[in-house]
Amino acid sequence: MTEIPLSGGSEGSKMGKITAISILVVLFGITAADAAIIELPLAAEGRYDINSVHWEMDFDLGITFTEISHVYMDWSGEITAGLAIDQTTPGPQPFPLDVGLHASLGSNPWPRLTDVYGGEATYPEPEGFDFQSKFGLPGSTTWSDLLDGQGTISIYYVQLILVTGRYVESGFVDLSSATLIVEGTPVPEPATVIFLTLGVLGLCVGRRER
Repeated sequence: MTEIPLSGGSEGSKMGKITAISILVVLFGITAADAAIIELPLAAEGRYDINSVHWEMDFDLGITFTEISHVYMDWSGEITAGLAIDQTTPGPQPFPLDVGLHASLGSNPWPRLTDVYGGEATYPEPEGFDFQSKFGLPGSTTWSDLLDGQGTISIYYVQLILVTGRYVESGFVDLSSATLIVEGTPVPEPATVIFLTLGVLGLCVGRRER
């Protein structure tokens, strides 16, 4: 019996590994390479105080996500503290106390909030702010209801809760700018999926020809 040696076994194994790695790279490109940061400027400028109604807006980011990782408010403005009295606080009464704004993206199932407070340190002059604050996800709360890129955001004035005291003069917040920032992985466009799929098929065909 004549034994016929099988040639190219090592080469075929190498090509198989190269093709497998290439496919993984392409698939990773579908899921990770298109991670996006979407910025939505909000027309929420103005003064907020104890008598202000909630500012609210329905939005559509024009994109759908497979995952949302983080959501922020990028806002700036000035805060003028209120005056409060509290029987447990030593010193002159009334005294300046922080006030602020809450931004809300609804509940799923718990409230998703972020805030900015200030004013006490610079009273009677306003205290400026310009920073990003992150929306919290308490407990089992998720972003699942926002994966379609649609939702409602509201902004409203808030004061600290005093158990043994109260505000005797309301402060206020002058909001200069506000931008909603959403970080996540968009659903790939059909053309992108087709292009990458063709790339995978091309790698497989190339391997077979060799």
